[in-house]
Amino acid sequence: MMEGKIHLHAFGRGPEFVYGTEITEAALVTSDGVDLAGHHVQPDEVVLPTAEDLAAGLDPVLVRAAAILGAELTPEKAGTFFPFRWPKD
Repeated sequence: MMEGKIHLHAFGRGPEFVYGTEITEAALVTSDGVDLAGHHVQPDEVVLPTAEDLAAGLDPVLVRAAAILGAELTPEKAGTFFPFRWPKD
């Protein structure tokens, strides 16, 4: 529940020694001041797309999120908002 940024560093002459550090820049804190780092947050409901959904360009997860907020959205339309990009071989 933190957001970090990777910083690359290098030192030395000739061959350089390169290393990186990750520094936390933001943390999720509840309104009552509890830092959620290290706490396990369980979702109320698990909705995952199937391989068939991804192959067809459907997004049932976004459909469910929209429904929770009272909006109607088809899986086909939802799939156009954040299309899955298949890795190139």
